[in-house]
Amino acid sequence: MSERHCLERGISPPMRAARTALLGLAYLVRIVALDTQGLWRDEVDQWRFALQPWSEMLRNFTRAGWNGPLYSPLLRVWIALTGDSAFAMRYFSLLWGVVSVALLYVLVKRLVDERAAPWSALLMALSPYMVWYAQEVKMYTWVPMLVLLALYALDRACTAPGWRWWVTVLIATSFAFYSHLLAALLIPVEVLWFWLHPRRHRFAWGGGAITLSLLTLPYLPVLGWVMPLLLAERETGYPAYSLGQMTTTLFGGWTLGVSQSLSGGPLPFYVALFLGIMALVGMAALVFRKRLDALAQMWLLLFVPLLLLWLVSLRGPIYTDRYLIWAAPAFYVLAGTGLATIHNFRRWSIVILLLHVLFLNSVGLYRQATIPMKPQFQLATHYIEAARAPDELLLFQIPYNHHVVRYYAKAWLDPWAEAPFTNWRQEDGSYYVYMPYVDKEMTSLTSGYAGLWLVYSEVALWDDRELVKQWLDLRWNLVDQQPYVGVTVYHYTK
Repeated sequence: MSERHCLERGISPPMRAARTALLGLAYLVRIVALDTQGLWRDEVDQWRFALQPWSEMLRNFTRAGWNGPLYSPLLRVWIALTGDSAFAMRYFSLLWGVVSVALLYVLVKRLVDERAAPWSALLMALSPYMVWYAQEVKMYTWVPMLVLLALYALDRACTAPGWRWWVTVLIATSFAFYSHLLAALLIPVEVLWFWLHPRRHRFAWGGGAITLSLLTLPYLPVLGWVMPLLLAERETGYPAYSLGQMTTTLFGGWTLGVSQSLSGGPLPFYVALFLGIMALVGMAALVFRKRLDALAQMWLLLFVPLLLLWLVSLRGPIYTDRYLIWAAPAFYVLAGTGLATIHNFRRWSIVILLLHVLFLNSVGLYRQATIPMKPQFQLATHYIEAARAPDELLLFQIPYNHHVVRYYAKAWLDPWAEAPFTNWRQEDGSYYVYMPYVDKEMTSLTSGYAGLWLVYSEVALWDDRELVKQWLDLRWNLVDQQPYVGVTVYHYTK
């Protein structure tokens, strides 16, 4: 694009170069350590689902309890094009993470102003939290991209009614729901955004009413199992969080990433404090400028999904912070508005502000890139392959991790077995089975083997008293053990 053409469209060449550099930075910090962390079981889960027969993937769209059926066929096509290495599959998430930064820029430019847009996009581009999930084989960058696209289209449809924008709202919102079930919490946000929109065109009512009504249609196939699940008290396996705890974990993740905590020392505390103060400054600036509409939009995106998820969790906990990752952009918009306000008030402060943003985010990014945090199944699998005799039993605790080893193994490591589950509890909370049950099951499983390899990871989910390990330590000889992050391999002989 020529310089003249840029100026005619109101885009100066320096601004265009800055936006390009911003997206380049978002891409760089996501790709530099894309496959440093090993795949964990949720990622291997997604890999397995993407390789199911097409008929099975289509049935998942109406199967009770199935979350995110749309992402599997999308990843299936991507794998067919690029392969199923960790780098290739995570690159799919990386792309949507970079697109989300671009969408946030244009959305903030419309809702707030052009000064807040680059700061908000910079915070999201460098956010250790957003970078972490852009390096995971899951839908946690795809869904925020769809949410930002839906909100951008909704704003365009309100101010300049056109069916292409209403159709975009409908498709993006529906795709988000079928990519993650809790993205349905976006619908009340969209309804309120539409209802409270300060510049809504009088002709927008018809398209808005039709589109927001049609948003219920894509969910009819799953209402049969979703409604009883939401309304009934249930055991979920998730920890129970209060509303305050949910808010704290979200704030900690969005400011620090996954490698630090709010109680981790003075530096993490300062990072969270700085970004929190910038968000407060941004809110105050919007109030001072009488931009209560933009402030209300950010608050709706921040708090409506959180409050609704908290209410649903009162019947049975289902909260994990990554489920609300698509609300994080609202926080970065408020903090970005605060940075833009200070920059506008004191022009010379841009150097200090940029250094703060770059340095404070780089701490979390560096830790995530260099400290192993996901289970190191790749190293564990290679160790087993190199040292295990062909006739020795491979025993998994928890059993699901045999899929992770299957992904990394050059050839499948038969024979293998699942260790017994011992966490059944009775109504009074006491355990249902004890060591005699384990003795019976393990004696049967290990009969005829002279050697046994135990793959030990996330054991509390399956055997929180570690009865299986106790049984092996009493009846077999431990000859070697190799501890890795998140997984330990034990070698026993008779």
